[in-house]
Amino acid sequence: MFKRSILPAVVLNVFLLQTGQASQVCPGTGLFDKSALVFDSLVICAKPDVPAAKLTHAAQVAAEWLDNDGDGRIDEPRLLDSMKKSKPLLVMSQSEFSERDIERLEDTLDDRIVQDLYGQETNPGGSRRDASQEEIHHLVINAGWAVLYPDIFSDQPRSKVYRAWQKADREGYYSYNDPTCDAACKSTEFFYLATAAYLGSDADLHSDEMRLKNRKTLKDSLPETVRIIESDAYSYPKFHWPTGHYSHSSNIVYSGL
Repeated sequence: MFKRSILPAVVLNVFLLQTGQASQVCPGTGLFDKSALVFDSLVICAKPDVPAAKLTHAAQVAAEWLDNDGDGRIDEPRLLDSMKKSKPLLVMSQSEFSERDIERLEDTLDDRIVQDLYGQETNPGGSRRDASQEEIHHLVINAGWAVLYPDIFSDQPRSKVYRAWQKADREGYYSYNDPTCDAACKSTEFFYLATAAYLGSDADLHSDEMRLKNRKTLKDSLPETVRIIESDAYSYPKFHWPTGHYSHSSNIVYSGL
């Protein structure tokens, strides 16, 4: 399970967004040369060393998390307003960002929620796990769902997700022993893996962190978690696991490709 802290949940207030197109100025004084705008709300910026195919894969995964039923419209329309306020940004480098890169980014950090993703872990092929689903899920949760429904999706003790993690940990269904990951972090990691179990991502469940490996065992052992996913009060992703193949191309606008 990946856990990085070089770019904490902060935000970059550096994009000029126009309806129907991406007029994007990426942060880092020339650090990025290409970008994508997904559903006019989530922005992805990639360094020159990131192949274009990695950027387009990440953008399509993001679109699938937002339009999980694949009908060309965002599943939860209220999520858009929340995301436009929090302005989620995914920054991509082929491998780890250098100290110089981080300094250049930090000079522009302001009020936009940020997640990083490496090109080398994005759709890597072979038997390697694709990390784009996880890192983008974290971004959509933190910048969207937790903003829209903090009592349900936030990583704070009052939320349903946090309490679901506590139960799973207490009853031995989930364990994450990374010393750099605090309780809030663990609740976020847990809900990602619960979603993976519900939607059937075997690649994300090969370790023993999550001991419930499919929807049936999740429903039997952690019904409260499944109720969060299946609630009729909103439309959380529950149709398919993102693969990076999204057919409604008009919902993604690229720049610099």
